[in-house]
Amino acid sequence: MPSKAPSHLKSVIDQFTPDILGLFWITEEELTRDLEGFDEFNYLFDGLISQYLYGQSTQHDSALPRSNIFFTNNFNKKLFLAHIKQDSEIAGVLDEQIALIQENSVDRKKVLILNRTSKNWVQDLQKRYPKFEFHALELV
Repeated sequence: MPSKAPSHLKSVIDQFTPDILGLFWITEEELTRDLEGFDEFNYLFDGLISQYLYGQSTQHDSALPRSNIFFTNNFNKKLFLAHIKQDSEIAGVLDEQIALIQENSVDRKKVLILNRTSKNWVQDLQKRYPKFEFHALELV
């Protein structure tokens, strides 16, 4: 019998419908296993985030970048997850990430946002990038 996702993951996974292009995960901290949402996103992205962090921990003298982007397939279409650490240069980082996903956005325009900062990123991104539809992701 195939293994099922733990029940707390189902509500998060259910939000990743076929019309979702990806997710911006914006936090005030660097990417770590302790961040809220880590387990859900690592599961959805087949362990890629854990593999990345493990690879970073085995490299000496390497600081984590302020943004990371991961790709997987969801409903046979590319799905992205971009973790972005909020800092003074976040607008430029978001522009870089948007440029990376433009090519995959032909038929999908919805991007989820998990915002763990004090700024309203859904509203800000909707104004900056009207081509896309930004929606808050709910962790339950």
